[in-house]
Amino acid sequence: MKRILHRMLTGALALCLAACLPEERFWWSPKGDRAVVSIEDRLHVVTAAGEISALPEELSMKDALVKSVSWLPDGSGFVCQRIRRVATWDEITTLIPEEEVKTVDAFMPAVLPLLEVAGRLAGEKATLETVVKALPVTAMQRFGVAMYRAFQNDPAALQRFVQTLPDGDKLLAELRKDAAGFELQEVVLFHLNAPAAPVSLARSLFQPSLLPKVSPRQPFVACLKLDEEEKSAELHVLPLDGGRSQLIARNVSGAFDWTPDGRSLVFMAPLGGDGEKLQSIHRVQVLDEAGKRVKSGEPHTLATAVTLNRPALQVLPDGRVLFASQPVTLPVAGTGAELEPRLYLAAEDGGSIQAVPTSPGDLPTNLGYFVASPDGRHIAVVESETDAVAVVETETGKTQIISPPQPKWQNRTMPAWKSATELTFAALHEGRPAWMLWSESSGLRCLSSSWPAESTEKWLHEDKERK
Repeated sequence: MKRILHRMLTGALALCLAACLPEERFWWSPKGDRAVVSIEDRLHVVTAAGEISALPEELSMKDALVKSVSWLPDGSGFVCQRIRRVATWDEITTLIPEEEVKTVDAFMPAVLPLLEVAGRLAGEKATLETVVKALPVTAMQRFGVAMYRAFQNDPAALQRFVQTLPDGDKLLAELRKDAAGFELQEVVLFHLNAPAAPVSLARSLFQPSLLPKVSPRQPFVACLKLDEEEKSAELHVLPLDGGRSQLIARNVSGAFDWTPDGRSLVFMAPLGGDGEKLQSIHRVQVLDEAGKRVKSGEPHTLATAVTLNRPALQVLPDGRVLFASQPVTLPVAGTGAELEPRLYLAAEDGGSIQAVPTSPGDLPTNLGYFVASPDGRHIAVVESETDAVAVVETETGKTQIISPPQPKWQNRTMPAWKSATELTFAALHEGRPAWMLWSESSGLRCLSSSWPAESTEKWLHEDKERK
């Protein structure tokens, strides 16, 4: 459980990791011979038959939370986004950038005075939360870390001030928990085929690196970083050998992917303010033919999309860009008609856009949760409001429901292709959420039948109040 203050001070990261909509929980290796699976918020390595294998010690860290995984092209390991607790300030100072240490040092003298002010205002409407929220976002983050550090240094002194706050007892209880500590945000490279130590590619207390994606041909990984004010995201590239990060683009959305040659990135960016429905799709080169980083030039615009919900895109093996959009023509009067969204394919050079020819009603109205097969010939689509799963033929638009909706159940898990013809997804099996495998030739079978029931219970959500 996150500490009260941490919940109070972090917003954008929580949105990125929110579990109320379909999220990735399993990631197949390039050969489909094994998968990394998140079971009860901890990673496991699972065989193609669904057997859970032994884990390296680093992967079974008790206090680590992993939310995103990207395999190396040869399947020998993977890069992941990880949040783990570090018990003491002395230890954390050896891991984070020196400038982050200095900023926390600068806030230490302000901790007790701010708590005292909040305590004196306890009879008013103001609380510690309102006092701290008057600070800039960057200051709020650093104050939270400094307060926990002050508690470690002198718990009795901090307790005297915290107890005067309206929720002081709850805050103290959180601070005293054995699992409490400093939350370190990391991007880590794990090797599975050799006993090599994991490599930390990025570490921070305040600026997490999100959604890492490894280049399909080059030793680099792309990721998002929240800017210091948490108002937008930046697209960065990191070398797998642990070198410095390179900024590629600012003010981007959460949707990005590598091109098949592994040298360029395609990403979405809002045309207006944060959360704007109108999104541009851009491509920018980041590596040359020799795999060396180049200075990012002006991005080339491929298409413009109108997204109702989650921006999403995927680059297919032939270079075309798959994305969802409402089929609108600008300008429109007023707010315009809310038309049914469709899947589109933008040419690699942006010269043309082709709609995937699905029939009306085949796709969900919140079309933002899809993933193309490794060969690009099929697209798996899930709907968050139900637990239905469909497979669409990319060229013909032919759609088949491979898992029909069940009353009161909602999907909370993204599907993942095991191979070009085999899809895994969450669905009800014998009345419980399970991990299912589907193929056109063999139909359905359950991969998690031997697992404890609680392993997959969060993969679907039962809305018991729905009629």
